[in-house]
Amino acid sequence: MNRRVFLKTLAAAGAAGVTGAWRPRFAAAQAPADLEVVLHPLQAGTTISPRIYGHFIEHLGGVIYDGIWVGPDSKIANIGGIRKQFIDDMKAIGAPAIRWPGGCFADGYHWRDGIGPPDKRPRTYNYWQQNTPEEVKGFETNQFGTHEFIHLCRLTGAQPYVAGNVGSGTVEEFHDWINYCNAPPGTLSLADERAANGDRDAFNIQLWGVGNESWGCGGDMTPQEYAQKYRQFVTQFPNHIQPFLIGTGPRGHSSDYDIGWTQGFFEAMQGGRHARVDGFSLHFYTDFRKTQFKAARFTPPQWYSVLLKGVAIEHAILENWNIMGKFDPQHATKLVVDEWGNWYPPGEEIAPGFTISQPITLRDALHTALTFDIFNRHADKIAMANVAQTINCLHSLFLAHEDHFIRTPVYYVFQMYQPHMNGRLVPIEIGGGEQSITADEGAAKMPLLYGSASVDNKPNNARTLTVTLTNPSLEAPITARLRLEGAQATEVKGRVLTHDDRQAANTFAKSDEVSPTPAQATLDGQFVRVTIPKMAVVSLSVRLS
Repeated sequence: MNRRVFLKTLAAAGAAGVTGAWRPRFAAAQAPADLEVVLHPLQAGTTISPRIYGHFIEHLGGVIYDGIWVGPDSKIANIGGIRKQFIDDMKAIGAPAIRWPGGCFADGYHWRDGIGPPDKRPRTYNYWQQNTPEEVKGFETNQFGTHEFIHLCRLTGAQPYVAGNVGSGTVEEFHDWINYCNAPPGTLSLADERAANGDRDAFNIQLWGVGNESWGCGGDMTPQEYAQKYRQFVTQFPNHIQPFLIGTGPRGHSSDYDIGWTQGFFEAMQGGRHARVDGFSLHFYTDFRKTQFKAARFTPPQWYSVLLKGVAIEHAILENWNIMGKFDPQHATKLVVDEWGNWYPPGEEIAPGFTISQPITLRDALHTALTFDIFNRHADKIAMANVAQTINCLHSLFLAHEDHFIRTPVYYVFQMYQPHMNGRLVPIEIGGGEQSITADEGAAKMPLLYGSASVDNKPNNARTLTVTLTNPSLEAPITARLRLEGAQATEVKGRVLTHDDRQAANTFAKSDEVSPTPAQATLDGQFVRVTIPKMAVVSLSVRLS
């Protein structure tokens, strides 16, 4: 990242929170031992969609095979071939939606290859095998196909989100897949075929992506070319149930947030009468592939660089949202951030053939918390988000290989933020000003404390306020005093995720090195007082009278 781009990122980081429901109270910087956070539960607004905490799995490296699919005959505990521990842990965090089969893989995937008797399914080329070591067989076995994916979703309780093949597929193939999945029993011949393959009942898939990264691996198109494709693919979409159609959006981590793609697509869509766009995909990677950064070992300045670059996702959201508003003033089309996360250079893969996998540390956990706070604060704009990817990949919640399986620090942030799902966004003002830090690119500033808040939708006499706070400092803890405007706290409890070592990670040898512990939070008269250690995420549950 060059200095010009880094300074632009800093501007985004400084602007983070001046929109939406978070307002930093930038008075003169005060001692971090006494920082005030003001919350307004009676002004709760937008409902935070559970799908903001969504997932993404792709036929890439060890994500599907070995990560999720171990096969029905495996000695590893499984349900119909799907790793049981993965099912259990996804259920535990209320996984709301899973995107599949890609990613870049989606635009080379032909769905018929993955149905029918497993021993009759063809072995086919996988887009990612070009990145796989020659000694590792990188082709696609198609043992995990549409039925297996739906079974995974049913077992975890997640809503299926399917990315269609626009890059190398046809409109007819796309519509046949939809009919195969969604036609009611006994109607279309494709519904009979689905029943013959083991599933009589329709899958009722609502979430459909019309291609993936059509500006790159999904077709190398211009926005105008993609707009024409989009119209063709959706105009006669088989509406067995009301779909939520998602168009390919920008490469948000570009230096200009790729607003030209957004402008060009919506301009080209003007005048159409039948091509609705419900969601517009935004991809944003905290991308350090062209640097010497490492996932597992890093300097203090590199800790801050990753966090600062990560919060620039807020700027990408706002810039593209503003462009969308020029063509859609009522904002009927929402953003879908269906790929996000940290991406470090190759060389630290979890196992041979696990292409684009990397260790996950405490730094990635704090990045997750900062990202979720941004998503929460922009819940009016974001219909869904999907971390890239859930297991054995970039910003993963789990690492698995053969009979080994661990939860990463990122998993615990998902767990700690779970109470925000379906909560109503609460305005929050965080005091304390900024701190001076040294990033890899030079001197910079960032807020002392980040956070978001929501209140559940229970009756007023039993409501719970959830407050999540992140202290990015490598140096100092923060004692924060929470003041609730118009409400009284009667009980508080919380958890904290931290470690003395900034590089701490869960490994197959030490699977619980980083996990939550009880937070230091107490009632102090009209206030809630909480200590946020350095390098820490805190989640508080505050009972309101």
